[in-house]
Amino acid sequence: MKGESVIKKIEENWLFASRKLNFEIVCPFLIKSEGIEKKVFAFLPTYGSKNGMIIDFIYPPDFYIDTKIINLAKKNGYYYSFINPDKFLIYNEGNFMEALEDWGNFMELK
Repeated sequence: MKGESVIKKIEENWLFASRKLNFEIVCPFLIKSEGIEKKVFAFLPTYGSKNGMIIDFIYPPDFYIDTKIINLAKKNGYYYSFINPDKFLIYNEGNFMEALEDWGNFMELK
């Protein structure tokens, strides 16, 4: 897991991107279902699915994915994506645009 200062920098970059590219993000986000809750990196309410999506990190070299997050996302009808945080440590607008384009904007369906 990355240090808190690194995660804070990545969060700042996502928040900056949201202002610059005009999308909504809740960062960090607490996902809940049936009395279970888990903190994830972020929630994008208009991307990934009509119910939005959650984002959390996946770290090399083992690229472990937390299945509890996947199960909570499915129960809430959210799309989910695990991203390599290193890609977002330095602000590069193209990286954010590429991710958002891949996930798809579902604002019109809300």
